[in-house]
This record gives sequence, C-alpha cells and structure tokens, in this order.
Amino acid sequence: MQRYDEPITHRTATEPLDPGVVTLPATDLGRATDWTFYETYQALPDPADQSDGAYVVVDAINFSTTVAWLLDRGVSAVTPLRDEAAAESFAERTPEALVGGDYTHDDPGRGDLKNSPSDCAEAHHEWDDTPVGLQSINGANAVCAVRENADCVVASPVNARAVADWLDGRDSPVHFVAAGTRGNQAVEDTFGVYRVLHHLLEGGSSVTDAMHLRLLDHVYATAGHLNNPPDVHPDQRVIRAFDTLDAVPVRDDDGRLVVAD
Repeated sequence: MQRYDEPITHRTATEPLDPGVVTLPATDLGRATDWTFYETYQALPDPADQSDGAYVVVDAINFSTTVAWLLDRGVSAVTPLRDEAAAESFAERTPEALVGGDYTHDDPGRGDLKNSPSDCAEAHHEWDDTPVGLQSINGANAVCAVRENADCVVASPVNARAVADWLDGRDSPVHFVAAGTRGNQAVEDTFGVYRVLHHLLEGGSSVTDAMHLRLLDHVYATAGHLNNPPDVHPDQRVIRAFDTLDAVPVRDDDGRLVVAD
C-alpha cells in the first residue's frame, strides 16, 4: 500500500527544531552535555552568538582527512584558508610554507599541493616541520566560522577514535559541525560525526566497523556529489581506513591547526 503521509524525521517531529540544527540527547556516561549537531557550517550562529564548548568540524572529503594526514606526517601546522585570495596572501607572507587547496585541482601548477590526502601521499615533498596553508571551500571555512576563543578540533573517519579520546571526560558542551558541501548537507560528513559519537558512546567493535564500511559504501553509491562506484575516487577509499591516524588537529591561538598535546 502506498503511503502519502510524510515520514517521521527530525524535520517533521512534534518538537520543532531550527533548520540544519539537531540537539542530541545528553548521555548519562559523563562524556558531554548539551551535544549539538550542525548539518552544515552555515547553520552555525554568528561567532558572537555561539555557545561555549568544543567544536568538532568534519569535512571528510577532503579537508579534515587531508589535515589529519599532513599532521601525521609531521608538518608543523596547517593554516585553514578561506579562498584562493587568502592562499595567495598566505604564500606571500610565509614563503617557507607549502600552499594549495581546492583551487589547484583543475590547475596543479597554481599551488604546491591539493586538498587531497591521496595526492599529498603521491607528492614528493619534505613534510617534516614544514608549515602548510590549505584552502578549502567547505572545511577551512567551517573552521574559520567557529568563534576564535572556542576550542576547535578537526575530525574524520580516519582519526575519529583519537578525537573521541581527546573529547573524553571534557565537562563541557560539544558541538559537532558537518561542514557540508556548498551549503548543502554532505552525508559523508554526517557519517564522520557519527564515527566520533560511536567512540564516545563506547560502541566500537569489529562487527560495527564492518557494518559502517558497508553503510559508507551505500553513501558512495547514492550521493550525487561524489564519484559513484565503480569509479570511486582514491580519497573516498582513504576515509574507509577507520581510526588509522592518531593525529588530533586542534586550532591554536594563531588560528593554525596543530597536533593536540
């Protein structure tokens, strides 16, 4: 029998919610209170109106994963850059840095690196102790959208357990920000948030990991903004390597992403 009524979702539930913002139930595990999930970074309030607590930014493909990979390889810091103009300015101010981002994908000659963990892995750069400036349409702008005096950490499925460990025991609100793609929800970013919550709630096991991999493959098969099987982009394969990196990128007082102490 065909149904004509709308499915019950957080959009149509009895309790009204602001568009793009989901208040998650507080747990009784002492991990955090007042968890909030933003489906895109554009759903964040203005910085002056943002609540206290830690902000977890996820741009799984690719900013979060690229940053985690770079810090794991020993770069000194990654500076998030909003656009190409910011990248050019940063390159002029920091000649010792490697600079690139989304704008180099179509013209690699315009920068030192792409916003891509697989491309970075194939590049012949000396990463150790090198500063990096990384432009990203979504992830870098998401980090920059978080108020300056708030704790901000970058997460991906590849470092979700490490980020959860960093958050563990913090007696403060946690705000999960899925960067999205150009103002629209990106399911792979929501999935990255889910992986962090999964570890915070002590749900980790080889069985659930296997099921999550299958779920991620379904995401790849159906998301219109991603390469669909069988032509999955190498970066989409990278984030299937759950919890393989220990680097926890946190924003320092200068706005750079560095490895958490």
